[in-house]
Amino acid sequence: MRTIAFPLLIAFIGAIPAIASAQVLVPHRASYDLSMRGGDGDLVDAQGRIAIEMHRKTCKTYELDYRFVARFQQEQELIVTDQQTHSRESADGERFEFETKTFIDASPESAVIGTASTRGDVTRVALTAPKVRTVEVPKSMFPMQHTRALIEQAKAGTRILETRLYDGDEEVEKLLTSTAVIAPAAEGGPGPEGKAAETASSDRSASPSDQLAGLAAWRISESFYNSDSDPDGLPIFQTAYTLYENGVSDDLVLTFDGYTLAGGLASLDLFEMPACP
Repeated sequence: MRTIAFPLLIAFIGAIPAIASAQVLVPHRASYDLSMRGGDGDLVDAQGRIAIEMHRKTCKTYELDYRFVARFQQEQELIVTDQQTHSRESADGERFEFETKTFIDASPESAVIGTASTRGDVTRVALTAPKVRTVEVPKSMFPMQHTRALIEQAKAGTRILETRLYDGDEEVEKLLTSTAVIAPAAEGGPGPEGKAAETASSDRSASPSDQLAGLAAWRISESFYNSDSDPDGLPIFQTAYTLYENGVSDDLVLTFDGYTLAGGLASLDLFEMPACP
């Protein structure tokens, strides 16, 4: 199961432009409750919970703790997966450090640890686990850089964006790419012009949506591809979500091979920004 970078990113493949004014992502803690919307015949039920905590302790770096726990109920078996990632990314998008551990039924399954850096047209990935190796790939965006660029381009009115990505995957050579379709957020949540509702019903006065009221927002539909993608052009993974201008996401739909999980914000805490120039 792939990590979802919240994103988790965008500019045109082979022509990644500099962002004229760096988009600010607000430090925050959020949790998301997910349930199965559709699945194949072997899967009876599935539930998931995503917890993220993003800090910006200095003006030069973003730090992200991400955890995705999912329970899969089959006819005769219950499987629990637990993916835990800690990452650090430079604000200029040139360096990315990551450590991901995956557990199945509480037993360690795998660990991926490494760093990535971009210079010129090349991204260099240095893994220390599961085995030591170094791989160079075409220039790729990292998760926070991708989210910032996606918001910036959405504000500029861009509707379709493609990019190369690197999110800490062990299989570096498979060259992950993304195609994102950006639309103004729908009425009923965020407004038709991409503005969240200015007011909320009284019984939701403490809800996450109230903390996001008045912010610009967009509905993002994103498809991910790599060298394993179907010859007919089908993606390896798809996601849709509402993305707010401060970097918080809501209303998630995660489509994996054989099942779909959907849900939204269960809790949200916004933190203070550092005083950056």
